[in-house]
Amino acid sequence: MKKNYSFKRNRGKPQKKQSLLNNNGFRIKGENKPKGKPIEIMGKYEILARDASSAGDRIAAENYMQHAEHYLRISNALKEKKIDN
Repeated sequence: MKKNYSFKRNRGKPQKKQSLLNNNGFRIKGENKPKGKPIEIMGKYEILARDASSAGDRIAAENYMQHAEHYLRISNALKEKKIDN
């Protein structure tokens, strides 16, 4: 079966390029990685966890707290590496 590929040219106004970051500081396109230092990212996840908890979503809150803990471990590992050098 032949695939139907639609190659359309944009003949109107040029589209405005979207920002690569959404309002939480996380990337929309490309790599799906948060932007910033590990300690800053940890703070963002803690805020998201607090918001989810206050909204009554315990599962999302726990998920965000686990992400925050991950970035805390990364931050601590970087500090230890800096001390060893």
